[in-house]
Amino acid sequence: MSETSGSHAARLLRAYQAQEKRFIERRFPLQFAPEVPAIRELYSQAKGFRWNPMTDIAWDRFDPACFSKETCEAARRTWSRRAWGVYPGLTESTALLIRFCLESGTLGMDAKLFLSFRPSEEAKHLEVCHLLAQRLGGYEADPGDAGVARLTNHPFAQAALDADLPVEAFVAALGALDDQLDLNLYLSHLQHAGDEVVRTALRLIAGDRQRHVAFAWTFLGSRVPALDERGRRAVVDAVRDMLAGVILAGYRNTWLLPAASREPWLAAEEATARAGLGASTAAQERSVLRATVAQVRERFATWKLEVPRVSHPELGTL
Repeated sequence: MSETSGSHAARLLRAYQAQEKRFIERRFPLQFAPEVPAIRELYSQAKGFRWNPMTDIAWDRFDPACFSKETCEAARRTWSRRAWGVYPGLTESTALLIRFCLESGTLGMDAKLFLSFRPSEEAKHLEVCHLLAQRLGGYEADPGDAGVARLTNHPFAQAALDADLPVEAFVAALGALDDQLDLNLYLSHLQHAGDEVVRTALRLIAGDRQRHVAFAWTFLGSRVPALDERGRRAVVDAVRDMLAGVILAGYRNTWLLPAASREPWLAAEEATARAGLGASTAAQERSVLRATVAQVRERFATWKLEVPRVSHPELGTL
């Protein structure tokens, strides 16, 4: 082993050892009584609303031959890119569940029960995106563009396990902002979709997403009022950084990608939207983004948290 790699391994080991000292599992007394009834109710809803991507969507009624070759090519690229955005939910939700289990001892059972369902729901959303892309001509596993790959790939799971980042800040950034935007985009896609099979897929995903967003806001409502000044500042900083550094860089919206990378993906989404195959135009998504940021800022204001405005060269001040 080289000196450089040995030094890196030593630093990594020390980091793991430090984390192990912070996160010590405390199991007893193991309590199941609800602490936040609204979150326990979301868990009950997740148990009752179960669906199967293979059997609850009428795939035999989806006929790609009804669309031009160019349209199918565009839609398969759109749904492939959407799969890349869904995939991180598998690791984020699992990491957050681990964080809750190791950090809170026997507290927070409502959140732990709810989060135990979320990875399986994310898996179904990923499967739907893959199935649609396959039927439209084939799933695309890689953007083939280093810039797009970099802006689509963020270490959110690692952030969930960062003991220096309050869990409320993580949920605020990923749940209250990013999940809310994702839900609002899915609702926009559903509103403009014409194909009934695609509408069913979007509706099922949006139903799960609605619960995910409700969890984030309910959890924050139960925790934010008790935060000290450091915790409140961490929440605001995490939301601002998520908006400025991730969302406005094109994580969710293709039209926000760098100009050199966006055109083929943006053209694909526009064609997908025109065909009613589950997308929105750039103009429609701009409205969704602005409305979502205003919605998030207004809800945080009820806790006397002011999310700073950010500037973007194409959108101005948000």
